[in-house]
Amino acid sequence: MIVEDNRGDVVLVREALNDSAMPFELTHVSDGEQALDFLHRRFPHADAARPDLVLLDLNLPKHDGWEVLSEIRSMPEFIDTPVVILSSSGNPEDRERAASTPNALHIRKPSTLDEFLAIGDQIARFWSERSNHLVKPTSSLNASREL
Repeated sequence: MIVEDNRGDVVLVREALNDSAMPFELTHVSDGEQALDFLHRRFPHADAARPDLVLLDLNLPKHDGWEVLSEIRSMPEFIDTPVVILSSSGNPEDRERAASTPNALHIRKPSTLDEFLAIGDQIARFWSERSNHLVKPTSSLNASREL
């Protein structure tokens, strides 16, 4: 699941993950309120699948990324779900806060296309290490959905 209000960044993350060895189905929501509705399976997400990984922007409309992360960690079914915080913020406090959150990784959004595409492998390694999944080349299984 990716929680990101910038469609361009969603496209770049999708491409980065396509270039990684991580199999994925990417569901996109564009603000904090939609993320919470999705996680709590509130309408229109009553049948939503539980995400194995959350990619989370910090600067979101309605509820910021820290609020969403706090809610994720308060829900027993998501307490161990890996969260990658993708933020343009270079604020050291954001990095420290992410580092103190179990199963969370802070990645500053890169400024170039090549750097952005390289984060796919970093995300795949983090997810694989936290979720005991083997990362294999399965790009044909990769899919995405817009919500």
